[in-house]
Amino acid sequence: MSEHKLHSAALALAAALAALAGAAPAAPAAASTTYAVSGRQTIVDENAGTSLMRGDLRGAWKTTSFTEIAKEPIYQAKGTEAFKGCLDRGRDGSCAGDPSGRLEFSFLYWGSFDASDNLNWGACYHPITGGSGDFAGATGALVFTDTPNGKDVLTRYIGTLTLDRGHNARAHRSAARAARTAGCGAH
Repeated sequence: MSEHKLHSAALALAAALAALAGAAPAAPAAASTTYAVSGRQTIVDENAGTSLMRGDLRGAWKTTSFTEIAKEPIYQAKGTEAFKGCLDRGRDGSCAGDPSGRLEFSFLYWGSFDASDNLNWGACYHPITGGSGDFAGATGALVFTDTPNGKDVLTRYIGTLTLDRGHNARAHRSAARAARTAGCGAH
């Protein structure tokens, strides 16, 4: 199969997975809000598994586990990752007033490499497995594509993030109640 066809297949897989992520049953509108998200990921330290997220998600990304599944004919891996930052709803480059916290993901990765171990293409699927802060109770999934760009790799993501407003409102009321009960200096 030609590299163009392999790259096209990876993009088709990514689009199909993104469609599946958006096809999950939604909670009633009063209890949740779903956001379509997209942007770029830039590697900070490949060995440490750290990256920066830009676009609708702004913050730090960390690979927390990584296991190879297969090397041939397509490289495959799985693992876990975490994001700490915000959902930049206005795309103004600021997290001020936007939902923030931590999201946890599992992931499946597929990639093709040439004989010199250079990337031909890569794609991965990241369903949300947990969250905290404003992301407590969040659901959804992200799909990433890796495209060679000279000696670098351009990584883009698309997906959905559904925030459970009812869960977050309960958490905020509970925290406010605890603060009123504890009073100053009671910690």
